Parts: sequence; structure tokens; C-alpha cells
Amino acid sequence: MNDALPLLRTLAETLDSLDVAVAVFDDADCVLLWNRAFLKFFPEHAGHIHEGEPYRANLRRFYEGRLSAAELPAIERYIDEGVARHRTQQRPFAFEHRGLRLRAASLPLPGIGRIRLWQADAAPGGVALTVPPGSPPIDGTAVFDHLAEGVMVTDADHRIAWVNEPFVLMYRFTDRAAAAGGTLEDAYRTAWHGQEAGDPTLFERGLAILIESLRYAGATFEVPLPGARWNRVVEQKSPDGRSFFVHVDITELKRQQEELLRAERRARDSERLLADTLERMEQGILLMNAERVVGGCNRRAIELLGLPEELMASRPSFDAVLAYQLSTNEFAHTPQDIHDFILSGRILDRPSSYDRKRPDGRIIEVLTVPVEGGGALRTYTDITDRKRGEERIRHISRHDGLTSLVNREVFLEHLAGAVEASGVGGEAFAVHFIDLDRFKPINDRFGHAVGDKVLALVAERMRSIAREVDVVARMGGDEFAILQYGVERASGALHLGRRVLEGIAQPMDIESHQLVVGASIGIARYPAAGGDPDTLLRHADAAMYAAKASGGNCVRTYEAGDGAPL
Repeated sequence: MNDALPLLRTLAETLDSLDVAVAVFDDADCVLLWNRAFLKFFPEHAGHIHEGEPYRANLRRFYEGRLSAAELPAIERYIDEGVARHRTQQRPFAFEHRGLRLRAASLPLPGIGRIRLWQADAAPGGVALTVPPGSPPIDGTAVFDHLAEGVMVTDADHRIAWVNEPFVLMYRFTDRAAAAGGTLEDAYRTAWHGQEAGDPTLFERGLAILIESLRYAGATFEVPLPGARWNRVVEQKSPDGRSFFVHVDITELKRQQEELLRAERRARDSERLLADTLERMEQGILLMNAERVVGGCNRRAIELLGLPEELMASRPSFDAVLAYQLSTNEFAHTPQDIHDFILSGRILDRPSSYDRKRPDGRIIEVLTVPVEGGGALRTYTDITDRKRGEERIRHISRHDGLTSLVNREVFLEHLAGAVEASGVGGEAFAVHFIDLDRFKPINDRFGHAVGDKVLALVAERMRSIAREVDVVARMGGDEFAILQYGVERASGALHLGRRVLEGIAQPMDIESHQLVVGASIGIARYPAAGGDPDTLLRHADAAMYAAKASGGNCVRTYEAGDGAPL
């Protein structure tokens, strides 16, 4: 039995990430092990359950919290029946506990005893999240649990509003709710709790890095965690004041960098040892001596940078390598400030780190560490997948999760930019405010799933009718907006409004139903209907309500001096 327990513990920890609770009992019905999900579903056992505890004691706590005063005298009968079910259960069953519907299964483990598993029935549409009262809703959160990185969302007061499951594991929380309401500093202290004495210098160093880095919004920084782990933290701010943090486990990268530095020191006595080490690295590596000659370059660097093998085999100068890269437009997608830094020739004289996009589309991280006595060590890491993950997070923070249109905050940014540009000689534009007609009866009769498909199809039609340069947004519920650029005359705005109206009114075949909705559209043209974003939106909204008052399924415009929509 003892040989099997480590495997069972690993299984229990793995199932934690899937929100599956596990408890294992021996042949005498005594507890052997359990996982965090077990305490999440059955918090009454926290601080009480222990190895060797009889299942009867476990059941007693369970029933003491469930039975009414009238039922408590019969608790021994409930416990006896529970033990009997535990020993003979063959089929899964479901029950309600603390507001959750749990499915339970029990299986015999020959030579050990029995394993029990519990899983909550998934809520429709994805994973149920615990978000503090008053926090803004977070759309599309289910996708975050499929990322390898930890994700943390903070509100405008820098308090944690939501985290994904990988974050919970990284910072050793019991569940998402335990992190909510705290700060990143609180999460760091939680991760280190009880282990600061093992390496107090590293703990204090990481705390100082975290506090200093959080003073600068968007700064990327790295913090140490217990067990020789390291996280890289990347922040992305949202227009509504929230911040999205990505926590990337870079433990292996740190280990490799430290190994590289040790290998470089040993290489002074053994170039063969250095060559073997470099070829085993997953990163691209270049070593330059004090004369700026490339003394070592592994195959991964040649692959990542697209360098000729014959050039690198000739022990070229770093300037010769740079000249070859310039001749092949290697830096075509590199920002000008980084391009100038590279050409300045100082990139080997001081520590530096930057990301750049290669001509083939891959993104590499370039790290330079000067070596004592002259020369430098450079590493090249392919971070394309990580950048794509960060881009997905940025997209989610600025787009509506259902329709993929930009959200209200982003629309207001574009509108403010259009007003500012028009004030310094830019082009005229129009705001279309669109509210669907006859949508609520569809939602009520056929359900929200069908209603969501209607909204998504309407959004797709509007996006196909508007030009590529125009901005189409979902403002909330069944309200949409279009920012139409280049509108010199009212007829141009009316033409688009009528095309949108006609497109929305086309029948929709959704889940064997043929559905039809209409729209009421209000248009406010700049500068005739207002000279600032708030006025334009208000007048477009007023024109939309005038369209609804006229029976709907029509377009109305708001013109200056009339005081009402036409």
C-alpha cells in the first residue's frame, strides 16, 4: 500500500486543477489522504480531518451541519447508512451541499481500501467564478483556465477581483475566493507563508522588487517564490481602471541562465565542456570575448536567428554577424528605439533585455549579460506563444466576449480620438446608435442561448456592412453603435443607417427557427449634432428613441438647431 500512496497523492493533486475532490480510505475505513478540492466542497472538515480519522467521524461532521434539529436524534442511523453506502457503492449519485450540486463516485482500490471522488455540476456557459460584491463583471473568463500562465485581475483600487486556477496554484491559495480582495503583495506573502525563514534574503529581495515595480504601471518584473521558483509578471491596464496581470513561470529559464553563467566560467578551462552545454540548451546562445569575437554559438541560436552555419563556424566578430543581419533586413520589424540601440554598438557593454519580431513573424527575447573581464553572454528565447497568450488577454479586455466587437470603453476612446482629430483638420464623422426591435420576445420565448446567437449574427451583419475603417461596437445588451468616418453630408450617414437596417431585418435561421428582428437607429453627425463625445452620444441616443417612438424599424437623424431628431 505504501508504494501506491505517492502515486495517489500525485493523482489527487492533478485532479485539483480540474476541481475534482478526492479522498482515499484504507480497508478499515480510515482516511489516508485528501486534496484541496475536497476541503473546498466540504469546508466543515478544514482543520479537523487527519490521517487515520475513521470515516464515521468524517460523516458525523458532515451530518451535524446538514441535519435539522428534528433530524439530529437520528444521526447514528444516517452515519450507519453512509458507511454502508461507502463500502458497497457501485454507481455515481448526486446531492446538494452548501449551494452546490455534487456528483459522487466511489471505487474500491485493491490492497488499499477505497477512493471517493466528487465533482460539481458545471454551470451553463462555463466555469462559475467567485467575484467580490461590487466588482465589475469579467466576460469570457472560462478561457483563462486553459492558459498555462496565471492570470490576475485587479480593480481600480488595485485589489484582486479575480484570478484563474493556475494563479491559485502558483501562490498557494486554497481557492479563488481566498485571493479575492487582497493585493499582489498579499499573494506574494501567502506564497511564502511559513517558508520565509528558509531563505529570508531572497524573500526580502523579492518583496522589494514587487513593491518598487508596482509603482510603475505596466512594468515587467520577476519575483522569486519558494522552492527555487520564479515568476515573471506582466501588467496590461484596461480603460475602465482594471489591470490584467499575467504571471509566467520562468523557473526553467532562470535555471538555464544560471547554468549558462556557471558554464561560461568553466569554459575558460574547457571549451569542449562549454560546447556540450550550449548544444543541450533550449535557448539560443552566443558568447563574445573581450575582442567582440563570437567564441561560441549553439545550433539553437543559428536556427532562431537564421544565421549561416559557415559564417558562425568561422568565429566571426560580432560586428560581422550584425552586418549580415542588416543585409537580410533582420530588423525590419524592430522598433526604432531598439534598432538605434543595436546600431549604437553598446549592446554588449551593459546588461540589457528586449523583445523583437523577426522577419518570419516569430518573437524572440534577447538578453545580454556582460562577463567579468570583458565580453558578454547573449541568450535568444522564442517567446512567440507567450506573446500570443498576452495578446489574447489584451483582446479579451477590449472586446465583447459574445460578438467579438469592441466594447463600450474602446468605442468611447475611438470617438474621443475622432473629435480631437476633426478639431485639427480631420475628417467629419457620424455616430449611429442602434437598438434592436422585437429582440426581447425572442429571448423570452426561445431562451438566452438563441438570443445570444441572434446578437452574434446581428453583429456579424453590421461588421460586414460597415467599412473596414469604421468602428462597430456592442454597447451592452441589445444596443450597438457604429462610428462612421468620412461623412461630409447627412446623406452618407443615412445611406449607411438604411443599409444596416435592411441587413438586420433579413430573416435568421437559428436552431430550426426562422427569426426576424428590426432596429431603431439614431444618427448624430459631427459637428452638426455636437462638438464633443458626450453630446454626440446623447443626441444619437435621442434620435434612436425618436425612431422607436415612430414605431421602430426606421432611421432618425439629429441636426443642430432643431432641438429634436428628424
